[in-house]
Amino acid sequence: MGITVEELRNYIKVMQGMYDVVRLVEPASCHVVKADPSEGALEGEKCYTTWGKCERCTNCTSYQATIRNRVQEKNEVRDGVECHVISLPVPTEKNGIRNNSYCIELVSYGKKASGSRDNEILAVTGNNEDALYVSIVGNKRVSDEIISLSLLDSEIGLICFDEAGNCIYSNKQAFKMFHIPNELSKMQEFIKDWLIDQYIRNTSGVWSQYYSYEGSEYLYEVHQMVATTEHGNGILGSCIAVMNITDEALNTGGVKFRETHDALTGIYNQEGFYKSVRAAITDNPDEEYYIMCSNIRKFKLINQLFGMEKGDEVLKSIARNLEQWCVKGEIYGRTHSDEFVLFMKKKNFVQDEFVEAVRNVASLLDSSIYRLEFQIGVYQIANVREHIYEMLDKARMAMESIPDGKELTIAFYDDEMLSNTLRENEIINSFHAALDEGQFHIFLQPQVDKNGKLSGGEALARWIHPERGIIPPGMFIGVLENANLIYKMDRYVWELAARQLSLWKGTDKEKYRISVNISPKDLQFLDIEVVFSELADKYQIDPGKLNLEITETAVASNIGNCIEHMDHLRKKGFLVEIDDFGSGYSSLNLLKDFVVDVLKIDMKFLPTSKDHRRAEIILEHIINMAQSLDMVVIAEGVETKEQLQMLCKMGCNLFQGYYFSKPVDIETFEGYDGKIEQ
Repeated sequence: MGITVEELRNYIKVMQGMYDVVRLVEPASCHVVKADPSEGALEGEKCYTTWGKCERCTNCTSYQATIRNRVQEKNEVRDGVECHVISLPVPTEKNGIRNNSYCIELVSYGKKASGSRDNEILAVTGNNEDALYVSIVGNKRVSDEIISLSLLDSEIGLICFDEAGNCIYSNKQAFKMFHIPNELSKMQEFIKDWLIDQYIRNTSGVWSQYYSYEGSEYLYEVHQMVATTEHGNGILGSCIAVMNITDEALNTGGVKFRETHDALTGIYNQEGFYKSVRAAITDNPDEEYYIMCSNIRKFKLINQLFGMEKGDEVLKSIARNLEQWCVKGEIYGRTHSDEFVLFMKKKNFVQDEFVEAVRNVASLLDSSIYRLEFQIGVYQIANVREHIYEMLDKARMAMESIPDGKELTIAFYDDEMLSNTLRENEIINSFHAALDEGQFHIFLQPQVDKNGKLSGGEALARWIHPERGIIPPGMFIGVLENANLIYKMDRYVWELAARQLSLWKGTDKEKYRISVNISPKDLQFLDIEVVFSELADKYQIDPGKLNLEITETAVASNIGNCIEHMDHLRKKGFLVEIDDFGSGYSSLNLLKDFVVDVLKIDMKFLPTSKDHRRAEIILEHIINMAQSLDMVVIAEGVETKEQLQMLCKMGCNLFQGYYFSKPVDIETFEGYDGKIEQ
C-alpha cells in the first residue's frame, strides 16, 4: 500500500495540530536538515535536544531514537518554559540501501519552569508551518518524498485517525505487526477492539499492551498522540505509534517483563511496584514520601452490570490516566483486582489537584445505575527501612477506615489505625477458640405489649471472655463481618436459641418466641433452609417459636434466592420477620413480592426526619398497611413514654426497646414481669 504526498501532508497537519514545533533533524550533525532559503527557514539550525551545545549529546533523544529505532522522549527547558520533546526515527532508503540518519522532532511547550533549570536553553527557532518541510538538497519535493518513504517503511507501526475516529492512514509496519491485510477498514476494526477507543481516543499517553496471534504473545509499546484545535476545544485527529518491545522486555536485566508488569494494564504489578519503590527510596533516602492505595467500591458490580470486558476497559483506562497524570519519579501499579497503588514525593502531593484527577477518572464510566466511587488511603513513610508491603498495609488500613457511601474520600494513616488493626486481629485469632469454649452467649431483648406483658425476645450475641468480661458487640460484630466469619457466629447463636426453646418445653415459658437474625453473609455461606430445618428436628421444637429476622438489605442482596428460601421455611412453620423496614429504597416493592409474618419498624425513622409530622403520617400508614396484609407490627427502639403512647394510637401493639428493657441474660429474661428500670 502506497501513500501520496497529499496524504502525507494531511498526516503532517495532524501532527502540527498536536505540537508547537514539528521538524526533520539529522542527529549525527546536531542540525535541522538544511532548509531551502526561499522557504524562510534558518539554515544550520540546532537540534532541539542539544541544549545549545555544539557537540552531539549521547543522551540526545533524537540520537537515541536513530540508533535504537524506537521513539524516545524527554523534558527540556527553553527560555524558562518546559518543553516535552518526542523524537520519532524515520529510516529512509536510497538505491536499495537503508539509512537511519533522520528523526522527526515533535515539541510541546508547557508551563513556565522554575529553579536552576532556567539555564538549560534550547536553541530553537523557525516557523512551525514550514518546519517539517525542510530539504536535504534545498528541494521541497525531495524532502516530502524522503519523509513519505520513511513513514511508509518505518519499523514503527504508525496509524492515524481523523476527528471522528476513522482510520485515514497506516504504514506497512502496522499492518505487519497486527497481521492485517492492507485495508484501512480492517485496521480500524481491529484497533477499535484492541485498544480502549472510547476512553483513550481524546487523550495522549504511553503504555505497554500485549497482542496475541496464533499462540504467540507480543508486547507492544503504544504512543497515543492527539491533535486539538488552536484553542484546545476540539479534536482534529489522533495518531498512535506502536513498537515491538518483546525482546527488550524479556532480556533487559535478565528479568522478564511479565514478572514485574500487570498483563491487563501494562503497568507495574505488585512485584514490580515493590522493586521500583525500594530502588527509588534507596537512591534518595532523605526525601519525604507518600505511598497510596486505592479501592473502587463494589467494583464487582461493574462486571455484573456491564460485563467483564467493560470492567477490564475501566481498569485499563485508570492505568492510562495514571500514566498521564503522574510525573517523572512517581511510581504506580495495579497490585490486584481493582487496587491501584502510587508512590510519590510528599512535596508533589497537592490534594485539590489529586482529587480533581481522581474525579476525572471516576467520570470514565458514565452510567445512571453505577458510579465509580474511589476510597484512597495515604501513608507518609516514616521509616524508609520498612518493607514496602508493610507501608502498603498501612495505606490500606487508612483506606479501610473510610465508611461506605462516599463518592471520593482520602484518609491518612495514623497510629490509632494500627492499634485498631491489632485489636481486630486479636478478635479474629481468638474467635474460633471462643466458639469452642462456649464464650458466646445469647441475651434476649423482651418484646412486649403496651402493658409490658412478655411475648418473646430477640436473641443477640454476647461475648463473655473469661478474663476480659463482656466484650461489647460493637467491638466484634463488624470485625467478623469484614472477615467473613459472622456466619459462624450466627449459626452458633441460632443453635443456642433453638436449645433454649427446647429447655422451655413443658414449662410456663413454652409460649415465648425467640427471634434470630439472618445476615447477608449467612445467605452467602449457608443453606439456611437446611440449617433451620435440622435445628427444629434436632431439638424437637415448634418451628413457629423460632422467628427468622432478616433485614431488607439482606433480601435485596439476592432477592430471588432469598424469597425462595424464606417461602419454603414459612411452609415448614417458621415465622419470617422483616427488620429495619423503610431503611432501603424499594421497601414497598419488596412487600409486593415477599410474603412475611412480622414487620419490624425502627423508631430511628422518626427523629432523623426534619418534618416530624410527615414522618408520623408515613409511619401510621405503614402500620395500617401491614395489618391489612395480616402482618404483626413490632416497633423497636422505643425509648420514651411519648413514643409508646403515639404508637398505641396508631394501632401498634407490640414493642421492643430500652423503655421496657435492654437485652438481658436468660435468667433475667425468664424473671421479667414488666418494665425494668434502667
